[in-house]
Amino acid sequence: MRVLRVAMLIGLTMVPASVPAFAQSMMPGFRLGEGKEYSEEEKAKLKANEEAAKAARSKIPDAKVSNDPWAAVRSEPAPKTAKAKSGTK
Repeated sequence: MRVLRVAMLIGLTMVPASVPAFAQSMMPGFRLGEGKEYSEEEKAKLKANEEAAKAARSKIPDAKVSNDPWAAVRSEPAPKTAKAKSGTK
């Protein structure tokens, strides 16, 4: 009886590991809007949205300044020391 309980417990703990893999195989190739034919009005809206997004992206300045908030707190990097002579006896 004890062996049966242990076997059931092991079997129940193994089920959740296989469920996500099985669920992923149920929806092969799910893509939004693929193969949809757009009307002229929808095409115009999509083009206007794309142009607006492109204009908005062009207004974003390039990040040339370091984004390191601790830059003012850190000390200067340690000076590089001269290499020891490699020909010592």
